[in-house]
Amino acid sequence: MAGSQGGEHYDLLITGGTVLDGTGAPGFRADVAIRGDRIVRVSREPLPAGSAARVIDASGKIVAPGFIDLHAHLDPLLRLPGAESLVRQGVTTALGGPDGGSPWPLRSYLDSTQAARLGMNVAFLVGHNTIRERVMEMADRTPTPEELQRMRGMVAQAMGEGAWGLSTGLKYLPGAYSRTDDGGTLARAAADSGGIYTSHLREEGLGLIESVAEAIRIGREARIPVVLTHHKVVGQPMWGASRRTLAMVDSARAAGVDVVADQYPYTATYTGIGVLVPAWAMANGDSAFERRLRTPALRATASCAGSSSTSSTTAAAATCVASSLRAFPGCASWKAKPSTTGRPCADCRPHRPRVPSW
Repeated sequence: MAGSQGGEHYDLLITGGTVLDGTGAPGFRADVAIRGDRIVRVSREPLPAGSAARVIDASGKIVAPGFIDLHAHLDPLLRLPGAESLVRQGVTTALGGPDGGSPWPLRSYLDSTQAARLGMNVAFLVGHNTIRERVMEMADRTPTPEELQRMRGMVAQAMGEGAWGLSTGLKYLPGAYSRTDDGGTLARAAADSGGIYTSHLREEGLGLIESVAEAIRIGREARIPVVLTHHKVVGQPMWGASRRTLAMVDSARAAGVDVVADQYPYTATYTGIGVLVPAWAMANGDSAFERRLRTPALRATASCAGSSSTSSTTAAAATCVASSLRAFPGCASWKAKPSTTGRPCADCRPHRPRVPSW
């Protein structure tokens, strides 16, 4: 919209900046005029400073549309409605409810955000873990047909209330207890309303390849767009595996599956300490976990499982071996040839399946 139009007046004029308009086109020098909450002009020709109530000189700076954060943990939103930690970075729209956790019920939460006068636009996914825990608590089993139908109905309800799709956190509880078919059924409910499927994969270190395949399978069978959220490779033994996972994404896309991946813009990662505890040890909740820890064999096996799933060093594995030898003093094969993965040997593994069902 180059050129000048005499007599126009604006609330805000941003002058002299390099505009990146989000289309992928090269940046260009332009003035941007705003009236109310709308951009009304983008002019390659300078606009008169007297045409605006306020002028910001953006010379030497980038001017761009607001950024969209597609993976935002918005838990403190109602307490901090200004969302300044995002807005001050240029984020004007954020998608909450990632990694399987979301507000429930969604409608009443969205009503609260309307009343809070937020500093940015928000949208939400409905969380698989949130729904499963409400229906099945922390049960480590396949849902009954009635439970699965109830969860499917909750996804459909959330989509009707404004959710943009379904998120899963299959490394977290109780999502870790779900099977691929369960996730596919719920993803189809989101797909019926035009939603997307985002997944914190079941494993991002050992087991990464199988986890990417699982997400692609859900996308293919549910006919739903898939996002491999914060895609990465955890642990030195798996370094380089991203070449294979990205090839899997390319291959799936060539076959007609709408799958993409996002990643952190930094070389760091973090999560809750709970991922160091194997899912089976946490089945049925904290009190059951506490009782298991009082059983030396189960405590040692849980320690080994956590070490082997997250560690890339033999030092941690050696610690795990030592603790297991204390729990299983008769395990001759570990004494003769300790495992370098931290997993129990064949003589010790029978102890793991026999987890009390407290």
